[in-house]
Amino acid sequence: MKTLFMNGKAFSLTLFLSIGLLPLNVQAKGQIAATDQISQQMTSALTAEISQWQQSQQIKKISKKISLQVPSNAGKFKACSTKLAIDSAKGLPFGRVQRKVSCTSEGWSLYVRAKVALSAYIPVANKTLDRDDIVTAENLQWKMLPLTASDQDIITDDKHILGQAVARKIRKNKPIRTQNLSIPLLVNIGDQVIIEAVSNTFYANMIGIAMDAGKKGEAIRVKNSSSGKIITAYPIAKGRVETRF
Repeated sequence: MKTLFMNGKAFSLTLFLSIGLLPLNVQAKGQIAATDQISQQMTSALTAEISQWQQSQQIKKISKKISLQVPSNAGKFKACSTKLAIDSAKGLPFGRVQRKVSCTSEGWSLYVRAKVALSAYIPVANKTLDRDDIVTAENLQWKMLPLTASDQDIITDDKHILGQAVARKIRKNKPIRTQNLSIPLLVNIGDQVIIEAVSNTFYANMIGIAMDAGKKGEAIRVKNSSSGKIITAYPIAKGRVETRF
C-alpha cells in the first residue's frame, strides 16, 4: 500500500481510489474502447469490400488508404460484447463512403463515414484514340491510376478492349469506360464480301455485295454477284459473311 502526503498528513492511496478522488482508467484492462472497436472493424469491413471488388474486376494490383471519420459521440458508447453489425456495401467501396454500424448487445448504432483513396493497375491508351479506331495491343499500356466514384464502369481487363472499335474518343492515360467502345463493323454498305455456305456435307463460297453494314453475328442483306439474288447473311470476319440453314 502506497502513502500520499497532503498538508503534512498521510493518506492511503487505497482510500483515494475507493472514494473516487483520483482518476481511474474508464476501460478495464484488456477491454477495447468502443471508438477503437468501431475503427478496427469498419476498416476490416472496407478492406474486405475492396478485396472482393478487386477480384470481381480481375485487377492484379491495387493500393489503398482508408481514412475514417468516427462520430465524437461514439466515445460515450459501451464497447460491444459481440461483433459489430456493419451495413453491406452499396456502390463502389472507394471514394466517400458511409456505413451504418450497430451493436445489438448494447443497443446503439451510428453512421460512420470514410474516405477511401484507391489506385488500380489498369490498361489505358498510350495515345489519344479517335472514333472508329480499332484498339490494338500497340495502343495500350498498363498504369497505376487513382480511381474515383465515377469510375464504376471502367474496363480493367485488356481482353475486353482489344479488337474493339472506339465509339467515343479515348484520351491518353485515362481509364477506358464501356461507353468508349463498341463492337467493330466487319462489313460496310457496298463492301465486296465472300459469302460462305457451309453444312455437314459441303462447302461453297461466292462473291457478293453488302447492302447493309453489320457487326459480328448481325443479320445483313447481301446481293449474290452471280445470281443477283439478295440473301440474308451474317458477318464472321472482315469482308466475310456466312449463310445459315
